[in-house]
Amino acid sequence: MKEEKSMNKKILKLLTSQPFVLFVFIVVVSVATNSVNDKFLTASTINSILGQAAGLGLVAAGATMLVISGHFDISVGRMVGLAMCTMAILMNNGMNPFVVSIIGILICVGCSVFNGALSILFNAPSFIVTLASGSIFYSIALLITDGYMQTLYGKYRFLSSYKVFGVFPLIWLILLLGFVAVFLILKHTQTGRQIFAIGTNEKAAYLSGVNINRSKIKFFVLSGILVGIASMLMLSRISAAQATTGEGMELEAIGAVVIGGSSINGGKGGVVGTFFGVILLSMISTAINMLHINAFYEYMVYGIVILLALAITAVRNYFIAKNNS
Repeated sequence: MKEEKSMNKKILKLLTSQPFVLFVFIVVVSVATNSVNDKFLTASTINSILGQAAGLGLVAAGATMLVISGHFDISVGRMVGLAMCTMAILMNNGMNPFVVSIIGILICVGCSVFNGALSILFNAPSFIVTLASGSIFYSIALLITDGYMQTLYGKYRFLSSYKVFGVFPLIWLILLLGFVAVFLILKHTQTGRQIFAIGTNEKAAYLSGVNINRSKIKFFVLSGILVGIASMLMLSRISAAQATTGEGMELEAIGAVVIGGSSINGGKGGVVGTFFGVILLSMISTAINMLHINAFYEYMVYGIVILLALAITAVRNYFIAKNNS
């Protein structure tokens, strides 16, 4: 009897979890859109959705760690633009694509460390620090490009066009590996425990022996690596870059994190929900396009979805608290 009751609780917890709710949303959107346009659930459309989700997904995976730890980095969109512009310029000047890719990642890691260090140095909220640093990154991107678009003419298509075993797109594999890596970090490493501890109660984490400043820098480094890889995938996919590339991505990434059930107050969350949040946002964008709906409605729909996710989270937390009391 006890085992049956325990099993029922586990099933109820799964069915009311944010990832499951998002999965249902994804199924509903897919079926509804496909009933109007039967080309929606085709291999080419799914490939387009996941390809679009790759860059945003990795940025959101990094944002998940920061948000759970109680931090925000709203400069990631500008960081992506700077990294992509730099990589495009270097490749157009004949530099090896592999070396350029490493440089792109290092730029994003450097920018992230800069953000984390300033937040610690000034004892200021990372939100404010990254609001300022984003403007700096954007200005640098404008200066090095003179405001012009940098086009690669297919020089960097390998990442977006290669298929593992001739079937599975490499860009999908990188996206999945990124999320698996963050999942393992959060669930099975000391770094993951530090992320939750600092996000829950920074003072308590300090008293328990966690080096707060070193840990914060570590979180920003991890986020920077993922943003750098996302920049590579986006440059490979669109084969061009300008200073405004990535603009608004930070809000979409944080939106995906919130939709996925992570608390903006820190201490709670998970990357599985973020994954489904990213897929849902990418799917909505594609659905709006395929249903020939005015593109101006896209961000309105994003906002409504985020508000719905917050409402679902609030209701679920209410019932959880009620059952525990």
